[in-house]
Amino acid sequence: MNFARRKRTIGLTHLPRLPLVAFIDVVLFLLLYFVLATNFVPDEKELSTTLKGQAQGRGGAVLIPQVLRVEVSGDAVVFRLGDRVTVDRDALVELLTRLPKEGGLFIQVGERVPVGGAAKAIQAASEAGFAKISYVGS
Repeated sequence: MNFARRKRTIGLTHLPRLPLVAFIDVVLFLLLYFVLATNFVPDEKELSTTLKGQAQGRGGAVLIPQVLRVEVSGDAVVFRLGDRVTVDRDALVELLTRLPKEGGLFIQVGERVPVGGAAKAIQAASEAGFAKISYVGS
C-alpha cells in the first residue's frame, strides 16, 4: 500500500473529451424531432368561416348559412335557394348576385345529381362574385 500523498496540481486539470461526432448526431436528432413534431397549420380559430354572423341583443351572433341545394326532380336538375327554385343557370346567376358575398356560399349536392349539375352551380356562384364557395356532398 502506498500512503504517499499525491502532489496537488495547481492550475489546469485534464478535462474529459466528448466525442464531437456523437454530439453532432444528438443535436441533429433533436432538430429533426422538433421540426417533424411542429404543427405548421394555423389554428382553427384563425381560419375564416363561410358563415355570416348577425349581431343579436345580448346573446351574441346568430349564424345564417347561405345554402344552395342542387337536386334532381324528374329528369331536370333543380337549384333551390331557400324557397326559391330555378332550373336555368342564368336565372341562378341572377338570383345569386343579389346575395351578400362576404359570408360565402354552401353548395349542397344531392345523391343523384350528375356532375354537370354541380359544376353549373359552382360556376354560377363564381360568376355571381362569390369568393368563398364550399361544396357539400350528401
